[in-house]
Amino acid sequence: MNTRRRMLGAAAVAPLIHAPRGFAQGAFPTRSIRMIVPFTPGGALDTVARAVAPIAGERLGQQIVIENRPGAFTVIGSEMVAKASPDGHTLLFAPAPIAFNTALGLKLPYDPLTDFEYVSLVASIPGILIVHPSVPARTLKELVEYARKESAEKGSFQYATAGVGTMGHLLGEYFFTEQGIKPAHIGYKGSAPALQDLVGGQTRVLIDAYIPSGPQILSGRVRGIALASSRRTPVLPDIPTFAESGFAGFQASGFYGVAAPRGTPKAIVDKVSAAFVASATDRKVLAGLISSGYEVHASGPAEYRAFVKRQIDLWTPVVKKSNIKVQQ
Repeated sequence: MNTRRRMLGAAAVAPLIHAPRGFAQGAFPTRSIRMIVPFTPGGALDTVARAVAPIAGERLGQQIVIENRPGAFTVIGSEMVAKASPDGHTLLFAPAPIAFNTALGLKLPYDPLTDFEYVSLVASIPGILIVHPSVPARTLKELVEYARKESAEKGSFQYATAGVGTMGHLLGEYFFTEQGIKPAHIGYKGSAPALQDLVGGQTRVLIDAYIPSGPQILSGRVRGIALASSRRTPVLPDIPTFAESGFAGFQASGFYGVAAPRGTPKAIVDKVSAAFVASATDRKVLAGLISSGYEVHASGPAEYRAFVKRQIDLWTPVVKKSNIKVQQ
């Protein structure tokens, strides 16, 4: 509540000296707000965006219209926002690739740390290390021993993820390499086919997230081994964290937040931030996100920017050490 009051207070008193032409205090927003989602409809990013947009729009007094612009590892949609007018009427619902793409060394038509104003880190969903029931490991330590043996006997240890350069891929390279295991990554084109092959036994180890893997874990068709978060998730309370399993320092998540074009006035940024914080912490929205496996942050602008910077700093050396290559 104190954070929200500070945000609202900042929106009320922020100076407007550098505001774009036509902006006056109290005038924003003057029309509906377009929020670009750089993924296809129906995915996790789109789902979270549509969960928080209605109440945020009510708080702002204008409808927030979701516009899906997928493609090029989220670059197409992100570039649209980076080059949009900084008047608060075009926003980006930014996923983890806003940091991962830089860590992966992709050539970007924008700088993620200088071409956006960060508004609010809304939510994240932690990675889960999952195995087929045929794998003789029920703890992370047992899985590490199993992987070391397989790596020694076969020359590598195979694990699958939703694709090259995804959160699961980065976590897998980071974790297994640190344990002295030579990982062999199987990158699928999305979580659904990767999970389908795990359930069918075509692959035996997968790093994914609660969406879509949670129901399969709860049904017993696959086994959750460890959660890459600072705390357990209430939707899978029996799965320990990496730290609880004896491997501290391994946290990875897909994350979702709101960003605006560089130069958007602080008064607008703070006003939009307060609206999304209120939406994400609304009782019904909050319960829905948590029940879907998300961790809700509802942070302010400074916290979100610092989080993105930490993600870039964390994953850049992992990418270089593992020689991860992504084709644009």
